[in-house]
Amino acid sequence: MEGFSVDALVRHSPRWHKLYFNRFRFLNSKLVRRPLFIRGYCVVPWQSPWESGAFMSTYDDVFSYRDPKLSLWQSAVGAHIRERSHKAGKMAAAALSGGATKLATEDELMVPVHFVANTVKVAGKPLAFLAHEAKEGFLDLKAIFDPLADCAKAAANFLKAEVEGNEQDSQLYESELRKSVCDVAGWTECLTTYLAYKALLQSPMYRPNQNVVVDLGTKSKLAIIGDWGTGEPAAINLLKQVSALKPDLLLHLGDVYYAATENEVKINFLDACGSVLGNIPIYTLCGNHDMYSGGKGYYSLLDQIGQKSSYFCLQNDDWMFLAMDTGFNDKDPFSVSTNMTKLVSQDGWSEASWHLNQISNGGSRKLVLLSHHQLFSPFGSVGSVDGTPYAYNPNLYDIFAPVLPKVEWWFWGHEHTLGVFPTYMGLKRGRCVGASAVPVFQDQQSYATATGLKTLGDIDTPAWDPNRVLNTSKNMYNNCFAMMTLNGASATVEYYEVPLDQPARKFDVTDVVETSG
Repeated sequence: MEGFSVDALVRHSPRWHKLYFNRFRFLNSKLVRRPLFIRGYCVVPWQSPWESGAFMSTYDDVFSYRDPKLSLWQSAVGAHIRERSHKAGKMAAAALSGGATKLATEDELMVPVHFVANTVKVAGKPLAFLAHEAKEGFLDLKAIFDPLADCAKAAANFLKAEVEGNEQDSQLYESELRKSVCDVAGWTECLTTYLAYKALLQSPMYRPNQNVVVDLGTKSKLAIIGDWGTGEPAAINLLKQVSALKPDLLLHLGDVYYAATENEVKINFLDACGSVLGNIPIYTLCGNHDMYSGGKGYYSLLDQIGQKSSYFCLQNDDWMFLAMDTGFNDKDPFSVSTNMTKLVSQDGWSEASWHLNQISNGGSRKLVLLSHHQLFSPFGSVGSVDGTPYAYNPNLYDIFAPVLPKVEWWFWGHEHTLGVFPTYMGLKRGRCVGASAVPVFQDQQSYATATGLKTLGDIDTPAWDPNRVLNTSKNMYNNCFAMMTLNGASATVEYYEVPLDQPARKFDVTDVVETSG
């Protein structure tokens, strides 16, 4: 890497570039016999047949793991580090006194997550499946965990047991983490916070039977961002670029990281929006990470921005925007037979029926659909059914197929990239705007079409628009957002890419819907 400067990178965004630096540090470490990069972390000292790519998630990353237990541990670590900063003097004194164990760093407290996550991310299967690989000699779990220090090893084994649902092992390693040496270093406090968050996950929140229909009035300029809630400098910079274009309203396609705890939604979303955007209306969809702590933080966020439910309708005389909740049923994707998300049906109430009723009563209004999860993807599997990976979501398609001719745009996030697709599956304009904050490194994704996926009618997945492919800055893909302008029954959407700490740059291609449609 000619011209690579760790110091320069860290100055721009300490946490993310520290992670990027760690990929080189781990490469030279004796911990690693054969490196496998998973969004910047080199964590896997073994060779797996699943590395062929059939189940590898191309667009997950070191920040964003699609498992609630791992995300909850990340949230717990974040909460512990924030609390530690408030007690810095006292804790430093304790760490220096009488040979006390030194405090574990944030990176050290996070390492067990990355060690455990690789088994889920590479295999695309529950961790119980990896027992077969271990028996067949493909995977040496002992080799993976042995290089860790004692407390980190206990945490890794604890998280592995949590993801597997192995209560006996969970209790065993929980007791290990409560030992005094781990307590002083900070591991026990992370464990306690994790267990409190986990309790919230047992009773996930949802608000059925709401009829949230909001009149847009004269609001005509709508900003669209996705997977934005990191609270990091890159996220703040992107929001400043959005604000400079003076939108009337902000639509967030979901995901506050790591698990949308109440503290995280305050710091990573509310405080950031309040300091940059002022008082413009904000709406946020429910993503999978928003449900990883049971939704308590997410719904506290909704109450503070005046949004009554996770699904809603925004409309004027010419346009209707329908936002759906695809996050609720993706709160634990590896614990069920299929990780294909769907809309909620609860106590005789159906969100799908609510959306279709809005469309039926919408008259001649043109329609825009909003979701966190994608209808389809050429990147990789959006979920599986009976072990078969799919390039599209049949649950969502079956609901909206009859009305797709009325849909002018469907915006989604979830994948941390920009996707501008031609007409596909009867949808005129499918748009992925999920790269508004989470870093994705240049050598860890490409705009290449995945293979081996089930498609509707076995047709090919959609092609790319080369004019709207994200560029790279400092070895990372730029972030992005979209800006929609309504003018009567006409509308335009412009797309912007945003380097880490630079001004936004507009793509030279614009979506246009004329009055006649």
